[in-house]
Amino acid sequence: MTLEEQYASLMLMIVMGIWFGASFSVYQHFVHPRKERRWILLISDPLFWIVQALLLFSFLLPMNEGQLRLYYFLAIALGFSFYKALLEKPFMRLFGKIVFMAVRTGRFTAESVYRLLIYPIFFLLMLTYRLCRMTVNTAIRIVLFLLAVPLKLLRGIIRMILPDRFLLFVTKKQIQIRQKIGQWVSLLVKRK
Repeated sequence: MTLEEQYASLMLMIVMGIWFGASFSVYQHFVHPRKERRWILLISDPLFWIVQALLLFSFLLPMNEGQLRLYYFLAIALGFSFYKALLEKPFMRLFGKIVFMAVRTGRFTAESVYRLLIYPIFFLLMLTYRLCRMTVNTAIRIVLFLLAVPLKLLRGIIRMILPDRFLLFVTKKQIQIRQKIGQWVSLLVKRK
């Protein structure tokens, strides 16, 4: 390995140390469990460090065929401490502003989609449903009205033809049937 490759690898390790610090700050910002949920760290911490190690080796492999030296680890520690000492506060302020703007943009987008797309579609569907229901009810009333006229005529003709005793008998039977239905309904209602 030439001196230039070693120097480039060293600079890469310093940059990776800064990257580790920044990504660890972001990771801690989002994964900050309460005392009841500490078990989440048992899963997320190893996954975080495995991803970081894979990222480190994916950059190191083309640079110097993945050779590790002690000074590489020292360069990572130097980059990490440089980040912690000088870059962490400004980076976290900037990151907080970016997250705040992303959240506001997301909320604005969701509210806009709801107000401009979902609510009008829902309103149109409800309006269509009510209009259809009103049309069906009106059509049923018209049909019943048109059927009622011939039925009233038929009823008048039947009353003229049949004797009063038969009509009185039919009326009593109707009353008895209604009473039976009322009793059955009351029994069903009491059971519930």
